[in-house]
Amino acid sequence: MAANSFWKYGVLIAQLSFVSYGPMNTAEAATLEQQRDLFRDIYAQVQDGDIGEQRAQLPKLKTYPLYPWIEYEFLLDNFEDTSDKKLVEFAEKNPHSLMSDTIYVRLANRLSNLDDWKTLLKLVPPHPEHKAIQCYRAEALFATGQKTAGLEAGKAIWYAADHDLPPDCNGLLKQLRDNKALSREDYWHRIRGLIDNNYLTVAKIQAAYLSDSDEKLVELWANVRRSPSSHLDEVFEQEDSAHAREIIVYGINRAADKKLQPAIRLWDESQQKFDFTPAEKGAVESKLGRWEAWRHDEAGFERLRKIPAEHRTTEGNIWLARIALRTGRWEEVLEAVNDLEASDDEESQDDAWPYWKGRALEQLGRDKEARNAYAQIASDTTFYGFMAADRLGRDYERLQAAPPDRNQRIEGLHKLAAVQRWEEWLALGERGKARREWFRMLENMDKEGMLAAAELAARQGDHNLAIWTVSRTRDWNVVDLRFPLLYEDVVLEKSRSHGVNPAWVLGVMRRESAFNEGAESSARALGLMQLMPATAREVGRKLGLNVSGRNDILQPKTNVQLGSAYLRDMYKRFSGNYAQATAAYNAGPGRIPKWAPNENIDADRWVESIPFNETRRYVRTVMAYTTIYDHKLHADEGIPLSLRLKPIEPD
Repeated sequence: MAANSFWKYGVLIAQLSFVSYGPMNTAEAATLEQQRDLFRDIYAQVQDGDIGEQRAQLPKLKTYPLYPWIEYEFLLDNFEDTSDKKLVEFAEKNPHSLMSDTIYVRLANRLSNLDDWKTLLKLVPPHPEHKAIQCYRAEALFATGQKTAGLEAGKAIWYAADHDLPPDCNGLLKQLRDNKALSREDYWHRIRGLIDNNYLTVAKIQAAYLSDSDEKLVELWANVRRSPSSHLDEVFEQEDSAHAREIIVYGINRAADKKLQPAIRLWDESQQKFDFTPAEKGAVESKLGRWEAWRHDEAGFERLRKIPAEHRTTEGNIWLARIALRTGRWEEVLEAVNDLEASDDEESQDDAWPYWKGRALEQLGRDKEARNAYAQIASDTTFYGFMAADRLGRDYERLQAAPPDRNQRIEGLHKLAAVQRWEEWLALGERGKARREWFRMLENMDKEGMLAAAELAARQGDHNLAIWTVSRTRDWNVVDLRFPLLYEDVVLEKSRSHGVNPAWVLGVMRRESAFNEGAESSARALGLMQLMPATAREVGRKLGLNVSGRNDILQPKTNVQLGSAYLRDMYKRFSGNYAQATAAYNAGPGRIPKWAPNENIDADRWVESIPFNETRRYVRTVMAYTTIYDHKLHADEGIPLSLRLKPIEPD
């Protein structure tokens, strides 16, 4: 749109006050459909660069919640001709929005190009979730003489950047280099994160600021990242140094993730040439032992047990615990879990470990301590929370509790412009735009606000959005919003016709798709129960159903019928064992016999020692969800989880 055209529209827009949207009155509601139709037309034309004769209709949209998006498009199209004041006025009238984010970044870029750093700090507010704005503000601190503050902000951005930074950060990076704020180890820290996340080109760019020998090591590291077995020999030719050893440890661990035996040979060879520290040895031995334990190989137990506790990694402790609990060596389970308690890694915070501490203590005759360990998690609505409650003989209290009253917070949400924009995007059939609006809104909400938002989404029929919204709080005990009872009639009909537990079907459905009937995974699994097309066709053939294509599989009734029938087949194949049948639904039935124990073991021990991380989590999750839906379907009188889990027999 040319500048003179914008002047015409700008005059018109300037006459329209920015509004704070509240509930629409009856008169407005009567013309809402007209406003929607008009917005569709004008918004499309504005995005194309001209609204033609429709500009006279703009005043009719003054009260429409999506009207700011028209103003936004005008501003972007004529950004350089728009004053700072007008840009900031718009951003402040639409705070914490996708629109204001872009306006502030563009404004910061313009002011930085003009070297108007004081104005930048004054007009562009901090945004902890937006890297470009963080960079511009940190650069402005340098430019306005606030060097200490600039260094602190800049180094924080540097240390958090384990991926490529946007071009908006180039000026800040230059300031850090010009001020000699980046040490050799600062560069190695960032290179380490970049290589780990496969930003190899960016890592090599950073290496150009290091010595020739360091740059060569980074080049070797990038090659090792691509193919460790092919390139570690080149690293073996380097002089012994901390960074050379780090690359070797990284490469051998990566090689072990691909194939164990070559990694063991590489480790043996490297130890003849390099003097590894105890911590470096512990890192590699933990990785090798992890993969041996993954195979349920006794060598894994022996390797992991021999590593000094202070040098065994979190991963090493986890797999020592798993192979020890599978084989009933409870002293070693307790040792590994105690070491995990001392770690602050996210994996060590899993509620599995208080449970297994309790199990180990119970087996060792330390009942009081065992009960204390179980009590830490017994009120949680998770697999191990339910299992701990069963061990203590407690009811599942949270499944019986009434949901909190969030009405007051929800009333407040209805007044938010962001919520009204979300509702209108949905009304226009723009689900993607609605969700982007929604998740940007959540960034500025506290936990209770997000839970109220989740309930609002559920009330408006988008239970999938409600589930994802609750997940932002990381509170897994919000049963009322995380576990809606949907497709109940279909599930009851199809599950009973195939003789499977409807709570189990719901548990699988909730885990697979979170009730998004149009869900399609990257592996092409489809629908509510995420059926692979080949599986769906085969099950359909057995049932006498014509499953000819994607749309057939996505149809909810068909999807539930096929999924229920497949669950029935797995249940029968594994002699009525829920844990094994659930694992088979996820990993395929052919793998389950390979994971069979040498002797009968309790189901919880088998589940925790499942080699595949995804399948282990899947079984735990589905069985917990099945327990929750069992209580929902039977008025809080469902059976305890532990009674549903049969022991696992040798194959």
